[in-house]
Amino acid sequence: MKFTAWSVFIDFSLMGGLLVAAQILRAKVKLFQDLLLPAALIAGLLAWALGPNGLGWLPFSGSVGTYSSILIILVFASMPIGDKPVDWRQSGRGIGEMFSNYTGIALAQYGLGMALSLYVLGAIWKLHPGFGLMLATGFYGGHGTAAAVGAAFKGLGWDEALGLGMTSATVGIVGGIVGGVAFINWATRRGVTSFLDSPAELPRELRTGLVAPQDQKALGKATVASISIDPLSFHLALILIPSLIGYYLSKWVLVLNKNLQIPEFAWALLVAYLLQYLLIQTGTNKYVDRATVTRISGTATDLLIVAGMESIKLSVIIKYAAPLALLFAFGFALNWVWFMYLGSHMSREHWFERNMIVWGSACGVLTTGIMLLRVVDPEFNSRAMEDTAAALVLNRPIVIALTALPPLLIMNGLAGQFTWATIGGLAVLLVAARIFGWWTPQLPVPRARAGKHPA
Repeated sequence: MKFTAWSVFIDFSLMGGLLVAAQILRAKVKLFQDLLLPAALIAGLLAWALGPNGLGWLPFSGSVGTYSSILIILVFASMPIGDKPVDWRQSGRGIGEMFSNYTGIALAQYGLGMALSLYVLGAIWKLHPGFGLMLATGFYGGHGTAAAVGAAFKGLGWDEALGLGMTSATVGIVGGIVGGVAFINWATRRGVTSFLDSPAELPRELRTGLVAPQDQKALGKATVASISIDPLSFHLALILIPSLIGYYLSKWVLVLNKNLQIPEFAWALLVAYLLQYLLIQTGTNKYVDRATVTRISGTATDLLIVAGMESIKLSVIIKYAAPLALLFAFGFALNWVWFMYLGSHMSREHWFERNMIVWGSACGVLTTGIMLLRVVDPEFNSRAMEDTAAALVLNRPIVIALTALPPLLIMNGLAGQFTWATIGGLAVLLVAARIFGWWTPQLPVPRARAGKHPA
Protein backbone atom coordinates (compact mmCIF):
# COMPACT_ATOMS: atom_id res chain seq x y z
CA MET A 1 0.00 0.00 0.00
CA LYS A 2 1.29 3.46 -0.93
CA PHE A 3 2.40 5.56 2.05
CA THR A 4 0.61 8.94 2.13
CA ALA A 5 -0.31 11.65 4.62
CA TRP A 6 -3.46 9.67 5.28
CA SER A 7 -1.29 6.74 6.34
CA VAL A 8 0.18 8.97 9.06
CA PHE A 9 -3.33 9.99 10.09
CA ILE A 10 -4.44 6.36 10.36
CA ASP A 11 -1.32 5.28 12.26
CA PHE A 12 -1.56 8.04 14.86
CA SER A 13 -5.33 7.59 15.21
CA LEU A 14 -4.79 3.89 15.91
CA MET A 15 -2.08 4.67 18.45
CA GLY A 16 -4.36 7.23 20.10
CA GLY A 17 -7.18 4.71 20.31
CA LEU A 18 -4.84 2.15 21.86
CA LEU A 19 -3.65 4.67 24.46
CA VAL A 20 -7.26 5.34 25.50
CA ALA A 21 -8.01 1.59 25.59
CA ALA A 22 -4.87 1.04 27.64
CA GLN A 23 -5.87 3.69 30.18
CA ILE A 24 -9.28 2.01 30.53
CA LEU A 25 -7.53 -1.31 31.14
CA ARG A 26 -5.25 0.31 33.71
CA ALA A 27 -8.28 1.78 35.50
CA LYS A 28 -10.27 -1.46 35.48
CA VAL A 29 -7.90 -4.47 35.52
CA LYS A 30 -6.43 -5.25 38.93
CA LEU A 31 -3.37 -6.99 37.48
CA PHE A 32 -2.31 -3.86 35.62
CA GLN A 33 -2.94 -1.80 38.77
CA ASP A 34 -0.85 -4.14 40.91
CA LEU A 35 1.98 -4.02 38.38
CA LEU A 36 1.60 -0.21 38.03
CA LEU A 37 2.13 -0.56 34.28
CA PRO A 38 2.07 2.76 32.38
CA ALA A 39 -0.77 3.04 29.88
CA ALA A 40 1.72 3.69 27.07
CA LEU A 41 3.41 0.37 27.80
CA ILE A 42 0.07 -1.46 27.73
CA ALA A 43 -0.82 0.31 24.48
CA GLY A 44 2.53 -0.69 23.00
CA LEU A 45 1.94 -4.33 23.88
CA LEU A 46 -1.51 -4.13 22.25
CA ALA A 47 -0.05 -2.49 19.14
CA TRP A 48 2.57 -5.22 18.85
CA ALA A 49 0.08 -8.04 19.43
CA LEU A 50 -2.68 -6.69 17.16
CA GLY A 51 -0.54 -5.02 14.48
CA PRO A 52 1.22 -6.46 11.40
CA ASN A 53 3.97 -8.05 13.52
CA GLY A 54 1.32 -9.93 15.54
CA LEU A 55 -2.20 -10.95 14.61
CA GLY A 56 -2.46 -8.36 11.84
CA TRP A 57 -5.85 -7.02 12.97
CA LEU A 58 -4.83 -3.35 13.00
CA PRO A 59 -3.87 -1.75 9.66
CA PHE A 60 -0.69 0.01 10.72
CA SER A 61 1.55 1.12 7.85
CA GLY A 62 5.03 -0.23 7.44
CA SER A 63 6.52 3.09 8.54
CA VAL A 64 5.44 3.08 12.19
CA GLY A 65 8.95 2.22 13.36
CA THR A 66 10.21 5.45 11.78
CA TYR A 67 7.91 7.55 13.97
CA SER A 68 9.92 6.71 17.08
CA SER A 69 13.07 8.04 15.38
CA ILE A 70 11.22 11.31 14.68
CA LEU A 71 9.47 11.64 18.03
CA ILE A 72 12.73 11.21 19.94
CA ILE A 73 13.98 14.39 18.23
CA LEU A 74 11.06 16.28 19.78
CA VAL A 75 11.79 14.75 23.19
CA PHE A 76 15.44 15.83 23.12
CA ALA A 77 14.63 19.26 21.68
CA SER A 78 12.25 19.90 24.58
CA MET A 79 14.81 19.11 27.32
CA PRO A 80 16.30 22.58 27.88
CA ILE A 81 13.43 24.81 26.73
CA GLY A 82 11.84 26.59 29.69
CA ASP A 83 14.28 25.11 32.23
CA LYS A 84 14.54 27.08 35.46
CA PRO A 85 17.95 27.85 37.04
CA VAL A 86 19.04 25.46 39.79
CA ASP A 87 19.73 26.77 43.30
CA TRP A 88 23.02 24.95 43.92
CA ARG A 89 23.35 26.36 47.44
CA GLN A 90 20.20 24.71 48.71
CA SER A 91 21.51 21.15 48.97
CA GLY A 92 25.11 20.85 47.81
CA ARG A 93 26.03 17.50 49.38
CA GLY A 94 22.67 15.94 48.53
CA ILE A 95 23.08 16.95 44.87
CA GLY A 96 26.55 15.42 44.80
CA GLU A 97 25.22 12.20 46.31
CA MET A 98 22.43 11.89 43.76
CA PHE A 99 24.79 12.77 40.89
CA SER A 100 27.17 10.00 41.98
CA ASN A 101 24.29 7.56 42.32
CA TYR A 102 22.66 8.32 38.97
CA THR A 103 25.85 8.63 36.96
CA GLY A 104 27.52 5.66 38.60
CA ILE A 105 24.80 3.16 37.73
CA ALA A 106 24.69 4.55 34.17
CA LEU A 107 28.43 4.02 33.68
CA ALA A 108 28.18 0.58 35.29
CA GLN A 109 25.42 -0.52 32.93
CA TYR A 110 27.16 0.82 29.85
CA GLY A 111 30.64 -0.47 30.69
CA LEU A 112 29.85 -3.80 32.33
CA GLY A 113 27.03 -4.58 29.89
CA MET A 114 29.41 -4.08 26.97
CA ALA A 115 32.12 -6.13 28.72
CA LEU A 116 29.70 -9.02 29.32
CA SER A 117 28.65 -9.00 25.67
CA LEU A 118 32.12 -8.63 24.15
CA TYR A 119 34.05 -11.04 26.33
CA VAL A 120 31.49 -13.59 27.55
CA LEU A 121 28.33 -13.71 25.45
CA GLY A 122 30.28 -12.94 22.28
CA ALA A 123 32.41 -16.01 22.88
CA ILE A 124 29.28 -18.20 22.79
CA TRP A 125 27.13 -16.50 20.14
CA LYS A 126 27.99 -14.43 17.11
CA LEU A 127 26.77 -11.04 18.26
CA HIS A 128 26.97 -7.53 16.89
CA PRO A 129 29.65 -5.55 18.79
CA GLY A 130 26.94 -3.14 19.92
CA PHE A 131 24.75 -5.85 21.47
CA GLY A 132 25.92 -5.14 25.03
CA LEU A 133 24.83 -1.53 24.61
CA MET A 134 21.21 -2.75 24.65
CA LEU A 135 21.34 -3.19 28.44
CA ALA A 136 21.95 0.46 29.32
CA THR A 137 20.04 1.68 26.27
CA GLY A 138 16.84 0.01 27.46
CA PHE A 139 17.26 -0.13 31.24
CA TYR A 140 18.83 3.23 32.12
CA GLY A 141 17.75 4.99 28.95
CA GLY A 142 14.20 3.68 28.49
CA HIS A 143 12.18 3.66 25.29
CA GLY A 144 13.28 7.16 24.29
CA THR A 145 16.97 6.29 24.34
CA ALA A 146 16.20 2.96 22.66
CA ALA A 147 14.58 4.91 19.81
CA ALA A 148 17.55 7.27 19.59
CA VAL A 149 20.19 4.52 19.63
CA GLY A 150 18.11 2.36 17.29
CA ALA A 151 17.87 5.21 14.80
CA ALA A 152 21.62 5.84 15.03
CA PHE A 153 22.49 2.19 14.47
CA LYS A 154 19.98 1.93 11.62
CA GLY A 155 21.75 4.79 9.88
CA LEU A 156 24.96 2.81 10.33
CA GLY A 157 23.56 -0.44 8.97
CA TRP A 158 22.29 -2.40 12.01
CA ASP A 159 18.50 -2.50 11.74
CA GLU A 160 17.92 -4.92 14.63
CA ALA A 161 19.05 -2.43 17.29
CA LEU A 162 15.67 -0.66 17.53
CA GLY A 163 13.72 -3.85 18.26
CA LEU A 164 16.32 -5.07 20.75
CA GLY A 165 16.41 -1.69 22.50
CA MET A 166 12.62 -1.48 22.73
CA THR A 167 12.49 -5.01 24.13
CA SER A 168 15.14 -4.11 26.70
CA ALA A 169 13.25 -0.97 27.73
CA THR A 170 9.99 -2.91 28.11
CA VAL A 171 11.60 -5.64 30.22
CA GLY A 172 13.41 -3.00 32.27
CA ILE A 173 10.29 -0.99 33.11
CA VAL A 174 8.22 -4.05 34.03
CA GLY A 175 11.04 -5.57 36.06
CA GLY A 176 11.83 -2.23 37.64
CA ILE A 177 8.26 -1.72 38.83
CA VAL A 178 7.83 -5.29 40.04
CA GLY A 179 11.24 -5.24 41.72
CA GLY A 180 10.59 -1.80 43.18
CA VAL A 181 7.29 -2.89 44.73
CA ALA A 182 9.05 -5.99 46.13
CA PHE A 183 11.76 -3.76 47.63
CA ILE A 184 9.10 -1.52 49.19
CA ASN A 185 7.31 -4.49 50.75
CA TRP A 186 10.62 -5.77 52.12
CA ALA A 187 11.54 -2.36 53.49
CA THR A 188 8.21 -1.66 55.19
CA ARG A 189 8.18 -5.06 56.90
CA ARG A 190 11.62 -4.36 58.34
CA GLY A 191 11.06 -0.73 59.25
CA VAL A 192 13.62 0.58 56.77
CA THR A 193 11.32 3.23 55.29
CA SER A 194 11.14 6.67 56.88
CA PHE A 195 7.63 7.77 55.90
CA LEU A 196 5.64 4.65 55.00
CA ASP A 197 4.23 2.01 57.33
CA SER A 198 2.45 -0.15 54.76
CA PRO A 199 2.32 -0.42 50.95
CA ALA A 200 -1.47 -0.46 51.32
CA GLU A 201 -1.17 3.32 51.66
CA LEU A 202 -0.57 3.55 47.88
CA PRO A 203 -2.77 6.36 46.50
CA ARG A 204 -5.66 5.24 44.33
CA GLU A 205 -4.60 7.46 41.43
CA LEU A 206 -1.28 5.62 41.21
CA ARG A 207 -3.12 2.34 40.86
CA THR A 208 -5.84 3.37 38.41
CA GLY A 209 -4.12 6.22 36.61
CA LEU A 210 -7.20 8.40 37.17
CA VAL A 211 -7.07 11.60 39.22
CA ALA A 212 -10.11 12.39 41.35
CA PRO A 213 -11.91 15.64 40.36
CA GLN A 214 -10.95 17.41 43.59
CA ASP A 215 -7.27 16.61 43.00
CA GLN A 216 -7.08 17.54 39.32
CA LYS A 217 -4.66 20.34 38.44
CA ALA A 218 -4.05 22.59 35.44
CA LEU A 219 -1.53 21.23 32.94
CA GLY A 220 0.24 24.54 32.43
CA LYS A 221 -0.02 28.33 32.08
CA ALA A 222 -1.25 30.38 29.14
CA THR A 223 1.77 32.59 28.51
CA VAL A 224 0.42 34.00 25.22
CA ALA A 225 -3.07 35.18 24.31
CA SER A 226 -5.07 32.56 22.45
CA ILE A 227 -6.62 35.31 20.31
CA SER A 228 -3.15 35.69 18.79
CA ILE A 229 -1.80 32.12 18.95
CA ASP A 230 -2.87 29.13 20.98
CA PRO A 231 -0.41 28.60 23.86
CA LEU A 232 0.01 24.94 22.96
CA SER A 233 0.80 25.84 19.32
CA PHE A 234 3.35 28.40 20.51
CA HIS A 235 5.19 25.91 22.71
CA LEU A 236 5.04 23.16 20.10
CA ALA A 237 6.59 25.56 17.60
CA LEU A 238 9.44 26.28 20.04
CA ILE A 239 10.20 22.55 20.04
CA LEU A 240 9.74 22.00 16.31
CA ILE A 241 12.18 24.77 15.32
CA PRO A 242 15.32 23.18 16.87
CA SER A 243 14.03 19.75 15.80
CA LEU A 244 13.99 20.76 12.14
CA ILE A 245 17.34 22.56 12.33
CA GLY A 246 18.84 19.50 14.02
CA TYR A 247 17.57 17.30 11.19
CA TYR A 248 19.18 19.47 8.52
CA LEU A 249 22.45 19.81 10.46
CA SER A 250 22.72 16.03 10.70
CA LYS A 251 22.27 15.67 6.93
CA TRP A 252 24.66 18.55 6.20
CA VAL A 253 27.46 17.09 8.33
CA LEU A 254 26.95 13.71 6.66
CA VAL A 255 27.46 15.33 3.26
CA LEU A 256 30.73 16.88 4.48
CA ASN A 257 31.93 13.60 5.98
CA LYS A 258 30.03 10.40 5.24
CA ASN A 259 31.65 8.69 8.25
CA LEU A 260 30.44 11.33 10.73
CA GLN A 261 26.90 10.12 11.51
CA ILE A 262 25.78 12.44 14.32
CA PRO A 263 22.10 11.71 15.10
CA GLU A 264 19.40 14.29 14.51
CA PHE A 265 18.34 14.25 18.17
CA ALA A 266 21.83 15.27 19.30
CA TRP A 267 21.90 18.27 16.96
CA ALA A 268 18.34 19.20 17.94
CA LEU A 269 19.36 19.24 21.60
CA LEU A 270 22.33 21.53 20.90
CA VAL A 271 20.13 23.92 18.92
CA ALA A 272 17.53 23.83 21.72
CA TYR A 273 20.19 24.86 24.24
CA LEU A 274 21.08 27.77 21.96
CA LEU A 275 17.41 28.70 21.68
CA GLN A 276 17.01 28.60 25.45
CA TYR A 277 20.07 30.85 25.82
CA LEU A 278 18.58 33.35 23.37
CA LEU A 279 15.25 33.27 25.19
CA ILE A 280 16.99 34.08 28.48
CA GLN A 281 19.19 36.80 26.98
CA THR A 282 16.22 38.53 25.32
CA GLY A 283 13.98 38.18 28.37
CA THR A 284 11.37 36.24 26.40
CA ASN A 285 11.83 33.13 28.53
CA LYS A 286 9.12 34.53 30.81
CA TYR A 287 6.65 33.61 28.07
CA VAL A 288 7.74 29.97 28.06
CA ASP A 289 5.93 27.62 30.43
CA ARG A 290 8.05 24.61 31.34
CA ALA A 291 4.99 22.60 32.37
CA THR A 292 3.50 22.94 28.87
CA VAL A 293 6.79 21.92 27.26
CA THR A 294 6.91 18.89 29.55
CA ARG A 295 3.39 17.87 28.53
CA ILE A 296 4.32 18.03 24.85
CA SER A 297 7.44 15.98 25.54
CA GLY A 298 5.37 13.47 27.55
CA THR A 299 2.88 13.11 24.69
CA ALA A 300 5.72 12.49 22.23
CA THR A 301 7.19 9.89 24.59
CA ASP A 302 3.87 8.03 24.95
CA LEU A 303 3.45 7.86 21.18
CA LEU A 304 7.11 6.92 20.80
CA ILE A 305 6.66 3.93 23.11
CA VAL A 306 3.62 2.68 21.19
CA ALA A 307 5.29 3.16 17.79
CA GLY A 308 8.55 1.57 18.91
CA MET A 309 6.92 -1.47 20.46
CA GLU A 310 4.65 -1.99 17.45
CA SER A 311 7.71 -2.28 15.24
CA ILE A 312 9.37 -5.06 17.28
CA LYS A 313 9.79 -8.16 15.12
CA LEU A 314 9.26 -11.44 16.94
CA SER A 315 11.88 -13.10 14.73
CA VAL A 316 14.55 -10.74 16.10
CA ILE A 317 13.60 -11.51 19.71
CA ILE A 318 13.67 -15.25 19.03
CA LYS A 319 17.05 -14.93 17.32
CA TYR A 320 18.60 -13.23 20.36
CA ALA A 321 16.46 -14.87 23.07
CA ALA A 322 19.25 -16.64 24.98
CA PRO A 323 21.85 -13.83 25.07
CA LEU A 324 19.10 -11.29 25.75
CA ALA A 325 17.87 -13.30 28.74
CA LEU A 326 21.39 -13.46 30.17
CA LEU A 327 21.98 -9.77 29.52
CA PHE A 328 18.73 -8.82 31.26
CA ALA A 329 19.41 -11.12 34.22
CA PHE A 330 22.83 -9.53 34.59
CA GLY A 331 21.26 -6.07 34.39
CA PHE A 332 18.80 -6.69 37.20
CA ALA A 333 21.52 -8.29 39.33
CA LEU A 334 23.79 -5.29 38.72
CA ASN A 335 21.02 -2.86 39.68
CA TRP A 336 20.32 -4.83 42.87
CA VAL A 337 23.99 -4.90 43.89
CA TRP A 338 24.25 -1.18 43.22
CA PHE A 339 21.04 -0.46 45.16
CA MET A 340 22.03 -2.47 48.23
CA TYR A 341 25.78 -2.01 48.46
CA LEU A 342 26.77 1.20 46.66
CA GLY A 343 23.76 3.47 46.22
CA SER A 344 22.71 2.84 49.83
CA HIS A 345 25.93 4.58 50.94
CA MET A 346 25.31 7.59 48.70
CA SER A 347 22.69 9.15 50.97
CA ARG A 348 23.34 9.89 54.63
CA GLU A 349 19.63 10.39 55.33
CA HIS A 350 16.56 8.54 54.02
CA TRP A 351 18.79 6.21 52.01
CA PHE A 352 15.96 3.91 50.93
CA GLU A 353 13.66 6.63 49.61
CA ARG A 354 16.45 8.45 47.78
CA ASN A 355 17.75 5.19 46.37
CA MET A 356 14.30 4.11 45.21
CA ILE A 357 14.09 6.92 42.64
CA VAL A 358 17.47 5.77 41.29
CA TRP A 359 16.33 2.13 41.12
CA GLY A 360 13.26 3.07 39.10
CA SER A 361 15.29 5.26 36.77
CA ALA A 362 18.01 2.63 36.33
CA CYS A 363 15.43 0.04 35.30
CA GLY A 364 13.31 2.25 33.10
CA VAL A 365 12.82 5.98 33.15
CA LEU A 366 12.73 8.82 35.65
CA THR A 367 8.92 8.64 35.68
CA THR A 368 9.13 5.12 37.10
CA GLY A 369 11.55 6.30 39.76
CA ILE A 370 9.31 9.21 40.72
CA MET A 371 6.31 6.89 40.94
CA LEU A 372 8.15 4.51 43.28
CA LEU A 373 9.46 7.45 45.32
CA ARG A 374 5.94 8.76 45.74
CA VAL A 375 4.89 5.38 47.16
CA VAL A 376 7.52 5.51 49.93
CA ASP A 377 7.71 9.30 50.30
CA PRO A 378 4.26 10.74 49.47
CA GLU A 379 5.13 14.28 50.57
CA PHE A 380 8.65 14.23 49.05
CA ASN A 381 10.21 14.97 52.44
CA SER A 382 13.46 13.16 51.62
CA ARG A 383 14.52 15.89 49.16
CA ALA A 384 15.10 13.17 46.58
CA MET A 385 13.09 15.09 43.99
CA GLU A 386 14.90 18.41 44.45
CA ASP A 387 18.36 16.86 44.56
CA THR A 388 17.60 14.62 41.59
CA ALA A 389 16.44 17.58 39.50
CA ALA A 390 19.70 19.41 40.18
CA ALA A 391 21.88 16.31 39.78
CA LEU A 392 20.37 15.54 36.39
CA VAL A 393 21.51 18.95 35.13
CA LEU A 394 25.09 17.74 35.72
CA ASN A 395 24.29 14.19 34.65
CA ARG A 396 22.55 15.12 31.38
CA PRO A 397 25.65 15.93 29.27
CA ILE A 398 27.22 12.61 30.26
CA VAL A 399 24.10 10.61 29.42
CA ILE A 400 23.64 12.46 26.13
CA ALA A 401 27.24 11.62 25.20
CA LEU A 402 26.60 7.98 26.16
CA THR A 403 23.55 8.01 23.88
CA ALA A 404 25.00 9.75 20.82
CA LEU A 405 28.62 8.58 20.67
CA PRO A 406 28.66 4.78 21.30
CA PRO A 407 26.96 3.73 18.01
CA LEU A 408 29.47 5.79 16.04
CA LEU A 409 32.45 4.47 18.04
CA ILE A 410 31.28 0.86 17.92
CA MET A 411 30.63 0.89 14.19
CA ASN A 412 34.16 2.24 13.69
CA GLY A 413 35.73 -0.69 15.53
CA LEU A 414 36.17 1.00 18.91
CA ALA A 415 33.82 -1.17 20.99
CA GLY A 416 36.59 -2.40 23.30
CA GLN A 417 38.04 1.06 23.81
CA PHE A 418 34.60 2.48 24.63
CA THR A 419 33.97 -0.35 27.11
CA TRP A 420 37.16 0.18 29.08
CA ALA A 421 36.90 3.95 28.93
CA THR A 422 33.44 3.70 30.50
CA ILE A 423 34.60 1.31 33.21
CA GLY A 424 37.53 3.64 33.87
CA GLY A 425 35.09 6.55 34.10
CA LEU A 426 33.12 4.63 36.73
CA ALA A 427 36.29 4.09 38.78
CA VAL A 428 37.17 7.79 38.57
CA LEU A 429 33.64 8.76 39.60
CA LEU A 430 33.73 6.52 42.68
CA VAL A 431 37.11 7.88 43.73
CA ALA A 432 35.90 11.46 43.30
CA ALA A 433 32.66 10.71 45.17
CA ARG A 434 34.69 9.20 48.01
CA ILE A 435 36.96 12.26 48.20
CA PHE A 436 34.05 14.74 48.24
CA GLY A 437 32.06 12.68 50.76
CA TRP A 438 29.25 11.80 48.32
CA TRP A 439 29.95 8.08 48.79
CA THR A 440 30.65 6.92 52.34
CA PRO A 441 31.09 3.13 52.30
CA GLN A 442 32.59 3.14 55.78
CA LEU A 443 29.32 4.33 57.33
CA PRO A 444 26.71 1.68 58.28
CA VAL A 445 23.38 1.96 56.50
CA PRO A 446 20.51 2.51 58.97
CA ARG A 447 18.19 -0.46 58.75
CA ALA A 448 15.29 0.58 60.91
CA ARG A 449 13.70 3.70 62.32
CA ALA A 450 12.56 4.22 65.89
CA GLY A 451 9.80 1.90 67.03
CA LYS A 452 10.56 -0.69 64.33
CA HIS A 453 12.28 -4.03 64.53
CA PRO A 454 15.65 -3.97 62.75
CA ALA A 455 16.20 -6.15 59.72
